[in-house]
Amino acid sequence: MEELRLAVGDRVVIWDSETSSHPPSSQNGCATVPLPGLDELQAKLAPKHGLWFCDGRLRFVVEEVNGSYVVARMVEGTAPLKSSNSLFLPDSPSPFAPITPLDLALLRAFATADLRPEWVALSLIACPEDVWLARQQAGKILGPDFRVMAKFETMAAVQCAETIIAQSDGLMVARGDLALAVGYIRVPEVQEHLVAAARKAGKVSVVATQVLEGFAETGLPQRPELSDLSLIARQRAGAVMLGKETVYSPRPIECIRLAVEVLTHETKRFEAESRPPRSRGQRRACAGP
Repeated sequence: MEELRLAVGDRVVIWDSETSSHPPSSQNGCATVPLPGLDELQAKLAPKHGLWFCDGRLRFVVEEVNGSYVVARMVEGTAPLKSSNSLFLPDSPSPFAPITPLDLALLRAFATADLRPEWVALSLIACPEDVWLARQQAGKILGPDFRVMAKFETMAAVQCAETIIAQSDGLMVARGDLALAVGYIRVPEVQEHLVAAARKAGKVSVVATQVLEGFAETGLPQRPELSDLSLIARQRAGAVMLGKETVYSPRPIECIRLAVEVLTHETKRFEAESRPPRSRGQRRACAGP
């Protein structure tokens, strides 16, 4: 779609570009927004429900749900609406299964080509049963030699984190959708809890989303980004995932290098701080005669 710059109060007509080749004919001057898969979401939407795009930076309220389109009004935001924006439904039950038919088809294609993924990451899970079911479905195609990563993006998942971690081989703190689900104020708290729970269980933890997006855009490291990397190192997460920094970025390699440099420096610093102090006898022995 072409980039749309909207103002608060503007209305848009959202239609499913997978089931129709043209937007609705009666638009009353509203901008049209193609949303593949909208037909599957129709049963989950109702007037006054929220539609949040771009990690919540663009917020719409549903005004009308029609058989072939949805009319929504923008209530907050200044960023442009464009292709590849994420969509979050704060007032709707999740319409997603842990593994979709398209996911299974992709895994079969991998297996046919003898490309065996080491990890299968599950989005928008809500309970340990989601992880168990996905492991069973993927295992029938890939065999036993793969690991399952649970992406924490919903309040339901956070509320039963320990049991989900027990069913998983690792977890991802997916801070984009997670922030919308738990509220921005609680993101640091939830991140700390999840990373600590993963370490206690002996599982891998990954922290993701908006780690170095400012640096990716401007080439100048932002002070909050450096502090964020330092915090991740102090919490001893297993890995950092760079998303938009390496996909939608003019500086993918620079982002990787900066993350490695900061994480390496901070990890060494925190490890040195955590070493127990040596006794006087040890210090005297090290000092020599």
